[in-house]
Order: sequence, then C-alpha cells, then structure tokens
Amino acid sequence: VTKIKALINMDEGCENYHSLPRLGFLIGGRIFNLASSEYVNSDGSNCEYSLMTLDMPPPKGPIFLFGVPFLQKFFTVYDQANHRVGFALAKHKGRATEPSSLVDTGALAGPTSFLSRQRSLRGGNATGHGTL
Repeated sequence: VTKIKALINMDEGCENYHSLPRLGFLIGGRIFNLASSEYVNSDGSNCEYSLMTLDMPPPKGPIFLFGVPFLQKFFTVYDQANHRVGFALAKHKGRATEPSSLVDTGALAGPTSFLSRQRSLRGGNATGHGTL
C-alpha cells in the first residue's frame, strides 16, 4: 500500500483529486479498476486514502488485503472446496456501473490501468491470485 500511495501521490488538501488515476489490480487475466472516488475519502478540502496498510511479517507476509473499497465494487465468491476465489462487478441499486471497471487483458488494445502501466515501465508485473 505504501508503494501504491507513493505512485499515486495524492495531495491531502485534495488539489489533485479530480486528476487521480484509476487504480487497477491484475488478477487472473483481468484488470479490476477502482476510481479515485472509490479509494479516496474526500470532503472537498481534505483527502485520505481508504486503503490501509497491513504489516504482516514473513513467512505469512508481506500480504495485501483488498478491503472495503474493492469488496464493495466487486462481488466476491469464495469456493473453499476448490481453493478458488471468483470476482464479478457488483450491481448496486441506484448506482450506474462503470464499464471500464473490469477489463479482460486479452481484449486490451489501448492503455491499461495506472499501476499496470507503472509496473510494465519498471519491468515487473502486477499478477495476483484467483480464478474467474
């Protein structure tokens, strides 16, 4: 989370709130995007990340928990018998669905999410675990 926050570089006074990028997580060949309004709490004059750091020492860590912003946006199914997790775009009554929230990387022809671009520039990858 510390690295994500450094890459995004949000101003706590909300000066750059409307220009913050989507935050994308690549899992099982799909990019799950969060808009800035989903990972930043803002009252107009103060901004804070809704992402929290979890410091888990080895051998179990480091780990990352998606938490409330991700779990509110994406419906999650836990298949314990087959050791799988599935995700789908959640539908909330009275809220429009953002079509670019879930992107199949096999169909990508244009720019990807912010973190995926950053990782590819650094020569790393943004893979995660899960089955869809």
